[in-house]
Amino acid sequence: MNYVSDTNALSLLFRSCYRKRFPTLWDKFDSLVEIGDITSSREVGREIEDCPVEDLRAWAKNNKDIFPTPTAQEGKFITKIFQVRHFQQVIEKKKLFRGGKNADPFIVARA
Repeated sequence: MNYVSDTNALSLLFRSCYRKRFPTLWDKFDSLVEIGDITSSREVGREIEDCPVEDLRAWAKNNKDIFPTPTAQEGKFITKIFQVRHFQQVIEKKKLFRGGKNADPFIVARA
C-alpha cells in the first residue's frame, strides 16, 4: 500500500514522535520508506527545505526520491483540480503572486 504525505504530516511526525520514544513507529516508517511505499511531491520537498525541523530537513535530503517532479499527466490533473474555485483556497496567495521557490508552475499558470 502506498502512502502520500504532505509537509504538515511529516513535520508533525518529526517534531512529535521522537525516535527513541517511538521505536516501533519509526521502524515501520523506515521500512515503508525503504520499500518505496511512502511518497510525496516536489512541492513538499521544497517546503521542507525551509522547515525549521532540522531532522526532517536532513531526512528529506537523504530521501529525495520520495519527492518526485509531477509527470505531464499529473500536471494536467492538478490543473483541472485547481480550476475549481473551491480548491484554490488551499494555495497561499503569496505563492501565487510571487511565483517564487514554493510556487508550483502547474498551479500558477491556471490560478
